[in-house]
Amino acid sequence: MNRFALVITISIMTFFSFAEDVSIEVVEIIGSQEDAKEIAGSASVITEEELEVYEYTDIHKILSNVPGVNFRPEEGYGLRPNISIRGTYADRSGKVTLMEDGVLIAPAPYASSSAYYFPTAGRIAGVEVLKGPAAITQGPYTVGGAINLLSTPIADESGGLINQELGQDGTSRTHLHYSAVDTQAAFLVESHTWDTDGFDSIKGSDADTGFDKDDIVVKLRLNSDPSLDGVYHELNIKYQDSDESSDQTYVGLADADFRKDAHSRYGLSAYDNMDNSHETTSFNYVADFGNLELSATMYDNDFARNWFKVDKIDNNKVYGHGNGINNIIAAANAGEATASAILNGTNAEAVEIKLKNNNRAYTSEGTDLKLQYTTDNQSLTIGYRDTEDSEDRFQVYAYADWLNGQLGAMTVGSDPGYSSNNRVTKAQATAFYINEEINFGALTVNLGYRSEDWEISQDRYVDAARSAIATDKGYPKQLSDSDNSLMGFGATYEVNDTTQLFFGFHEGFTPTGGGADPEQADNLEMGVRYSDDNSYFEAVYFDTDYQNMFGECTASGGATGSCEIGDSFNAGEASISGFELVAQTEMASDSGTKYPLSMVYTSTDASFDNTFDSDFWGSVTSGMDIPDLPDSQLALQAGFETQSGLRGSATYYAYGSTCSVASCAAGTSIDSYNVIDASLTKMFNDQLDVYMVVENITDETDVVARAPKNGARAQKPRSFTVGVRYRL
Repeated sequence: MNRFALVITISIMTFFSFAEDVSIEVVEIIGSQEDAKEIAGSASVITEEELEVYEYTDIHKILSNVPGVNFRPEEGYGLRPNISIRGTYADRSGKVTLMEDGVLIAPAPYASSSAYYFPTAGRIAGVEVLKGPAAITQGPYTVGGAINLLSTPIADESGGLINQELGQDGTSRTHLHYSAVDTQAAFLVESHTWDTDGFDSIKGSDADTGFDKDDIVVKLRLNSDPSLDGVYHELNIKYQDSDESSDQTYVGLADADFRKDAHSRYGLSAYDNMDNSHETTSFNYVADFGNLELSATMYDNDFARNWFKVDKIDNNKVYGHGNGINNIIAAANAGEATASAILNGTNAEAVEIKLKNNNRAYTSEGTDLKLQYTTDNQSLTIGYRDTEDSEDRFQVYAYADWLNGQLGAMTVGSDPGYSSNNRVTKAQATAFYINEEINFGALTVNLGYRSEDWEISQDRYVDAARSAIATDKGYPKQLSDSDNSLMGFGATYEVNDTTQLFFGFHEGFTPTGGGADPEQADNLEMGVRYSDDNSYFEAVYFDTDYQNMFGECTASGGATGSCEIGDSFNAGEASISGFELVAQTEMASDSGTKYPLSMVYTSTDASFDNTFDSDFWGSVTSGMDIPDLPDSQLALQAGFETQSGLRGSATYYAYGSTCSVASCAAGTSIDSYNVIDASLTKMFNDQLDVYMVVENITDETDVVARAPKNGARAQKPRSFTVGVRYRL
């Protein structure tokens, strides 16, 4: 809290200085779509207007329109995303730098980067994706790139929005925000509530499979008089709070059961529930001196969650298939009748289901300083960030008998003593970067340098009361004490008014504290852009050469053997390359109707370059494909917009094939699949419009993922949503 006091003190001292008309209450990395086209590297911006076309609440669907971004779906709503940029391992988005308004949002970016928390996409006003050499300013994960989610900004003038949606399966979403704006002060209050009964059914139970998720955001901006010359000062305070209760599970379906009903769940998962809460407070101070701008951000994130869910099936080992979820599903896929009977509740003898309170609390706080000096032909940016984060685990088991398709009463186990379920992992890190962009007329050159220092340590306790640390077991234990530095270079050449060539190279790395070496990779990209009044085209070739790749053991990932959550495993050298294409144009009829068309395509070739055996990766032979990474991804969109305010759009999404494990053994393949969505909007005036969205029009039921735990999972079925937007 001392950091926050410092920012407030500085701001009060300087608040009444003179000003220019500047406001950067929402921290952007790129800026506008036009700014993205000028970056010496690959960058994409999704605007608020584009988000309103489908009003997607699934970040996976939103990012399907960004080249080079892949993902692994999970529960159909995007509550816990698995995002990859240019082939980084997607599990829990743990190798992508994730931010909201420029602030790191992973629960503990160094101690435990797996993003069980992700901002509610329905309240987000824009998305920025940065790849290539410019991404080294946005660590710590610099191999693939960075995603910055832009929250609803304080409006330019007083006003707001009421957005009410209703849909199938008892779905309701209400998004409200209002800004009150004066010359030297403004505030915003925002609420987003979202709930549904869910589209899956649980065998033998009438329990819901949906969720309730509520967000509130409050912002306050104080600034010096923007009408006066001189130094401009601005203080932004942001508070965000969210809560979620979702009846989600880690247990997927065996293939035979998936073919019977892709949207059913086994009755043994009826008790599964995720309960979490998130709170963020941030202070951002800006001083703009004209050519020189200073920004200081101090933030504090707290996230707590308990995913109470099935951990072991047939824990008393009555049938001998093993008690892991993977073991039982694999046995059922292999035709073992007793394994299928357990899953479907027709087992002749009672088996014990072991459930686990995956109870964890996270903290992340930091100070982020940035100094930018800009002249007519150059822009120099220097940044420094100091962070501390932690993960606290105190996880208790419970047990219930499973017979005749019913779960018996639960018995709660004892509190953990010395074990991996009773531990605290802490991390401290500092980062420094310097980036210089120089303009030589038609040629723009970007040079960047970044360094990171981090320490990760872990305490394990001897008893539930945490009266002492288990020193006889080697704790406190230093998991990592490392530093790394990298360079980046980018260049853009203006061939003429419409055509631009660009090239970039940067070193990337991913920190780790779980036993493996940090990831290191050389990243190359080259591309061409074409832009005129009606059309835009971009083609990019990228190549990532890993000196070392690692996988981190999580309960959700594709580990093939037994591993302790948090441990990481080297995979050695790997190669990823591909092409990204974007084509956009707009035609118009004599009547004034506009017809926008767009295509976004990514082709990826990703493979291991060595042969090895691993508890995480399994038995890997050089040349095997990296798992959970589709070989292609396509989004084709066509629409119309009339002068009377009627607007429609249809998008065809196609995703290539992949496997959930490197060996692509039986029961792990994921075939290519496609989805078609459509929307229709009628604007009555500047204030009021109504819309309808239909997702998965053809009601496809393909396997889209086999994780967590290698059970088959389907995409969201055909669903209708209607909504009303009223602008105050």
